[in-house]
Amino acid sequence: MRSRFDEQLGELNDTLLKMTAMVQNAIAKATEALVRQDAEIAKAVINADDEVDGMEKEIERLCLKLLLQQQPVAGDLRRISAALKISTDLERVGDHAVNIAEWVLFSLTGMHKNRRIL
Repeated sequence: MRSRFDEQLGELNDTLLKMTAMVQNAIAKATEALVRQDAEIAKAVINADDEVDGMEKEIERLCLKLLLQQQPVAGDLRRISAALKISTDLERVGDHAVNIAEWVLFSLTGMHKNRRIL
């Protein structure tokens, strides 16, 4: 029973690490789009946000599954709780990367979400 729990904790950790890498890449690409004033890179950042959002939902699903099936205590419970909090924060950081990318597009086109502002 514990080995299955450890496998699930490992899967949670791996998924969290993958989400972290995706968000780190989004920040780097949004910054690159801003510095270069590159609309294509900005669009790629915006389009990748759905995957980051999906990762948050997947982590939430894994955490709830662990909580309901395993009823963890002490350190394991703190680890799962931390994963929930971290994934929420990472998703928000990813949203900030999208906001930067949207500002790049706005500065280049005067359009914000397909509406002309300027």
